[in-house]
This record gives sequence, C-alpha cells and structure tokens, in this order.
Amino acid sequence: MSEQERRDFFRVDDEIALNYRVATEDELNNNEGLRVNEADSLTLATTLEKMKAASRIHFRHVEKETPEVARYFTHIEKKIDLIARHVMMGADGLFTKNTQSVSISASGLGFTTDEALQIDAMLELKFILNPSLTCIHSYSKVVTCDPQDDGKYKIAVEFSWLNEDDREILIRHVVQKQMNEIREHK
Repeated sequence: MSEQERRDFFRVDDEIALNYRVATEDELNNNEGLRVNEADSLTLATTLEKMKAASRIHFRHVEKETPEVARYFTHIEKKIDLIARHVMMGADGLFTKNTQSVSISASGLGFTTDEALQIDAMLELKFILNPSLTCIHSYSKVVTCDPQDDGKYKIAVEFSWLNEDDREILIRHVVQKQMNEIREHK
C-alpha cells in the first residue's frame, strides 16, 4: 500500500482486543502465511455485522414506511447482539485478555508491545472491534518499531492482506468512532 493510500484512510484511537504472532519463514515461502482461511476469520459477531451492513438499505426503507416496525427490528437486533456478545465472550479468550489502546485505520494499526519487532516482519493479527465484537484477521507488515521511555516499543503495521469485507467493516468502525467523538465534544 502506498503512502498516499495510507493517508486516504482516517485514523482513530481505540481500545481493542489484540493478538499477534510473527509469521514463520515457511508460511511466507509457501505463501500460506498470506492467506486466511475464510471460515477461520468468520466469527458469529463478524457474520452478524456483515449481515447488518447488507440489510441497511432495506431497513431504511422500512424505517421510512413504517417507523414502528423499524423500532421493533432495532429491538430484535439489539437482542441478537446481546446474545452474540455473551456467546463470543464465553468462547474466545481474546475477549478477556490482551485488550489495549491502539491507533487504527483501514490501512493499518499502531500498538505498543514489550518486544521489539523487526522492520518488514510479517505478523498475523487477530483483533476484535468494540462494541460490535467483529473479529478481523489479517497479515500485516511491520513498518516502524520505536523504543519508548518505559522500555516498551511502539509498533506500526500496514495491512498486507485484509479481505475487502473486513476493510469495509474497519472503515465503518472508524467513521462511527469519529462521529461518536464529535458528538461527545459538542
């Protein structure tokens, strides 16, 4: 991704559950490390978020024609989200550990870690966006690794492999986060 493309995406500070690992040389040589099994990347919450995005146009039509039905659908959707949250939190340890502050956009991620990572190293990233609980799975290249005064390292990665559905989810997430911050500062 070019420098200009990275600048085309808004970046926000956020709290996410994050796990990463350095991809092995064998994975990279066999090109396995740059592919994600689609079934592995589809969690319940991610699938629900994709379905919600696909139905937005229909929902707007229902909302315009029959607002009381739209309110009912919104209530049902909140119930489904609550059930999904409960199921996901019980099923995935990523929700209960490794939550941290990050800087995030549709092109990359910045985070702090205890270990130095080599520039150009490929990382497998799995992270969960709140409050949607959407799980994003990507492979990313380390572009910076800066030591901090506290002995930690500030890491910046750019997504080398991220499917377009997940990129769209990230874009919507960042825009929603920005809108919420604007509302809070008014």
